[in-house]
Amino acid sequence: MSRPRLSSSVAWLLVLVLVAWAWPGAVTATTAPPPAAVPAAAAPPTTARWFNRELVTFRVNLYGNTPAVRARAAEANLARIVDLPGHAALSTQDVPQGVVILAGGQLVTVLTPGDRDVLGNESFAQLRERTVQRMQVAVDAAEQARLPQRLLGGAAWALLATIIAVALLWLVRWCARRMRRRVDALVQHRVQQLRSPSARQLLFGLVTSARSLGRLVGWLLVLVLLEEWLRFVFGRFPYTQPWAEAMGGWIAGRFSQFGQATLAALPDLFTALLIFLAARVVVQAVRIVFEGVATGRFQFVGIDQPLAEPTRKIVTVVIWLFALAMAYPYLPGAETDAFKGLSVFVGLMVSLGASSIIGQAASGFTLLYSRTMAIGDVVRIGDTEGVVQQIGLFTTRLRTPLGVEISFPNNVVLSGQLRNYSRDPDGPGLWLETSLTIGYDAPWRQVHRLLLQAAAATDGVVPQPPPHVAQSELGDFAVGYTLRARVIEVSRRWQVRSALHANIQDAFNAAGLQIMSPNYEADPETAKIVPKEYWEGRPLDAPDPE
Repeated sequence: MSRPRLSSSVAWLLVLVLVAWAWPGAVTATTAPPPAAVPAAAAPPTTARWFNRELVTFRVNLYGNTPAVRARAAEANLARIVDLPGHAALSTQDVPQGVVILAGGQLVTVLTPGDRDVLGNESFAQLRERTVQRMQVAVDAAEQARLPQRLLGGAAWALLATIIAVALLWLVRWCARRMRRRVDALVQHRVQQLRSPSARQLLFGLVTSARSLGRLVGWLLVLVLLEEWLRFVFGRFPYTQPWAEAMGGWIAGRFSQFGQATLAALPDLFTALLIFLAARVVVQAVRIVFEGVATGRFQFVGIDQPLAEPTRKIVTVVIWLFALAMAYPYLPGAETDAFKGLSVFVGLMVSLGASSIIGQAASGFTLLYSRTMAIGDVVRIGDTEGVVQQIGLFTTRLRTPLGVEISFPNNVVLSGQLRNYSRDPDGPGLWLETSLTIGYDAPWRQVHRLLLQAAAATDGVVPQPPPHVAQSELGDFAVGYTLRARVIEVSRRWQVRSALHANIQDAFNAAGLQIMSPNYEADPETAKIVPKEYWEGRPLDAPDPE
């Protein structure tokens, strides 16, 4: 059954009747322009949408109808006309108020010159052409959506696309697993050939980075497949075709913007790359110079071997910071508010969270350049004695005589008391000191002689400069004596001290003198000495010495 068509003359007559009924002066007053379209200061523009598509934006009132009322009326008229049998072709008729848009010969809406996009410099002819084209596309899509064969065809294509997408996802997963197994086998074979632990760690680090990169590429591929599947499915149905077009336009726009931004940033990137390459060349030259200083081939500005490596690190950091400051304006997005905000945020985090780290580093450089100690020195930090193993940027490591390695934060070392036994004005080595108390009834000259005798019998104590004894204290009940002996091998300091203490005990036991260290409360009934016959050990049934 075909829809009855109205001729153009009849349509024109109906429009004139409607206009005359709404505004009687529209027919009779031909000399003055009809004030049909009145701009609405308070009514905002409203866009008419129908069948998931934008049709036209109304911006002015027409016969007291606001843009919102006009938009809803146009949507309702179009829906009503499309529901009628037959094809609704779009046409237009010029009227004094603007142009009347007809669908299948029936009124849809009226456009006025006030509906133009003035800011976009749009003409009234462009507005009419664009509106008719959009409405015709929406009408054709709505009519196509009601055809059973179109719906069945779209569903079939969507099902086929879903099967292909699932197959491709399974193929991507299968390829990823196969590649991972091959890489693991290759890595295991390579690890068995490597003997160096550092080389193995480097290989594991490279493999981990490669796996992370491959995982990222895999997820990007999955997202692309899902996006293409969704865009294809949306494009099979008339109602969702605008979504497919929007997705395609968005992706094309992003790639276009990315390509244009990349091309525009190439000159600045090339400049930044030249700056970083120049910085790398300077860093390599600095490394060569300070390696020569560290190996003792030459000196550079008064820097000796111990300070060569930390000075090289400082100079390298300064060079890279200078290069970054020079290349910063040429980095893409450096002038954007987002980049500036991120820079401020990172700087704030560093200033708040890294203050202790910077303090540790400053303390480390202070220890290095003040030459308070060096690697291999025997020092005492607080209550801990040991050999300096490393003076790092943040910590200092000591190894105690028991083989325990202890780390001290550099600010603790710098703020506390540090004794360096390896620094002596008398030359290499150090002075060993040991103290003891002897009663007033013991001749001090004999005590001196016994202490010097014990020092001479100790392996590791050098005769020159000779050991000497000082009476360091006259206590309430005993006299304090301090023996100082010179040791060249600083690393054997604790073994030499242990042997010296043993020789002192033997010397005083042989002489029958009682050592009263560390405390004295009263005279014992018998002298606390070990007879010589018991020096190698006392039998279990032996009586105490009288």
